[in-house]
Amino acid sequence: MSRVAAAYIHGHVYTVNEKKPWAEAFIVSASGRFEAVGSNEEILNLAKEQGLLIHDLKNTFVMPGIHDAHTHLLLASMQKLNEIDIGSDSTAGTIAADIQRGQCVCACAYAHVRGDWLIANFYAGDNFPDGRIDRKYLDNAFPDRPLLVRDISCHNVVLNSAGLRRAGYDTESKEDPPGGKYVRRPDGSLTGELVEAAATQAWSSLPQPPVWYVKEAILYGIQMSHRFGITSVQEASANTIYLHALRELEQENRLQMEIFPHIVHAPETFAAESQESLHQLIDIADTFRSEHVDSRFVKFWMDGAPIPPHFTHCDLGPDGVPDEKKLLIRFDALLSALTQHDARGMTCKIHCAGEGSARRALDALEIVRQLNPAGPRHELAHCNAIHRDDIPRMAKLRITAEMSPAIFHETSLTANFPHIFQWPFKELQDAGVHVTVGSDWILPPTPDIFPALSAIVERFGPETGRTAKEVGGEKICRIITLSGAEAVGKAMELGSIEVGKKANFIAVDRDLSRGEFADAKVLKTWFEGEVVWEDGEL
Repeated sequence: MSRVAAAYIHGHVYTVNEKKPWAEAFIVSASGRFEAVGSNEEILNLAKEQGLLIHDLKNTFVMPGIHDAHTHLLLASMQKLNEIDIGSDSTAGTIAADIQRGQCVCACAYAHVRGDWLIANFYAGDNFPDGRIDRKYLDNAFPDRPLLVRDISCHNVVLNSAGLRRAGYDTESKEDPPGGKYVRRPDGSLTGELVEAAATQAWSSLPQPPVWYVKEAILYGIQMSHRFGITSVQEASANTIYLHALRELEQENRLQMEIFPHIVHAPETFAAESQESLHQLIDIADTFRSEHVDSRFVKFWMDGAPIPPHFTHCDLGPDGVPDEKKLLIRFDALLSALTQHDARGMTCKIHCAGEGSARRALDALEIVRQLNPAGPRHELAHCNAIHRDDIPRMAKLRITAEMSPAIFHETSLTANFPHIFQWPFKELQDAGVHVTVGSDWILPPTPDIFPALSAIVERFGPETGRTAKEVGGEKICRIITLSGAEAVGKAMELGSIEVGKKANFIAVDRDLSRGEFADAKVLKTWFEGEVVWEDGEL
């Protein structure tokens, strides 16, 4: 990719470099890295000496590109490109009509990527009689074509009768699968709703999309991320076809995003691929590393989702012991896998949606760290509920608290279920725990994290002579940039505007360091010195 060195002047530049947090101007080299950072006068003199192009930032606020610590780039993009959006307010009387209407919208060139299956998003069980969805609401409209609808948590699905038959389910089954549940009617037959691991069989029955389509979906996801200032992401559910698509995009010089794909170890539900195949992929993960892809990351789901009506997260009992029935991975299996991956220098992200799952994950990580004190930094994903006794353990074990989905920081769910949605930002910060934020894009319509940041900024508390918003603004700017780079071991390459680092930066319509995140808009995004998104106002 050919670039031309250029100077950028008259900026209000927040560098996120503690030694020099503010600058007015900088130079980006032809190789796409920051070559100099300083005052307008300093940079103008260098620009004239070197005969550089000069860009006037017109006093716009500029900061490093955002790191999204938890996204489902491929799944979210596939939802937008060829799946049916029915919203979450469909009822027993409207769901089939909503899907039929959405099917017409999605009747495009991508419609065949899942064979003749229809995929729709999202239903909410409490919109249906007795708080339960049933395949009978789908069968009249879709008697022969297999249909799968995700719920609003994305952890559970409902299939129509044709889908159950195609996927090989026994509608009269009496036993639930390990880690999952078949929701049943009063007569014992399946409603079609499949909870957690019960959906694995359904997802594995769907045809894998072709590589060309996966590439187009990833490019769409990258473009959407650029729109919201994101220049690096941690992909939370990577599989074989995903990594092959990234490799081809890199070879074609079309990958304008730093991507850290977390290969699914277990359960395999979200990867739609067999555990054997996924484990083989982890074994050869290094072969997929490239300039913009670091594949030394693994993903586990310890429990489910803390969302009604199923509440499949793992809580603590009155005795402080996790509810083992809610755990999706056996402790011995988790410990064995973590030990193996840790020894290879692979960072593990563990989905924990309850105090019980977080405690059990930390129990395993404590043993791993004793075996290998200098091993890589690992992560607990979501961290919406961490028992106060476990927060100091996270700091001691060098665990990153990855706080996602971002939208939950501002939702009414936090007020309705305070025990589940604690979001202990201040407690984590005071204990010295490393904190990052992710969008968990697949749940929200876009990866925009700014509205959520405005909801957490006050949690950091004031300092002498400064408001909580000012303190929180600076801390959050660091969390969404340099802290993210540190979490993936790339702090020497990314995360701040410093000489030698990649020139990934954004222009925003307000000073985010002052905590003004609500309604903030990215005006321009640069990736390695090249404009990849432009709103048109700058």
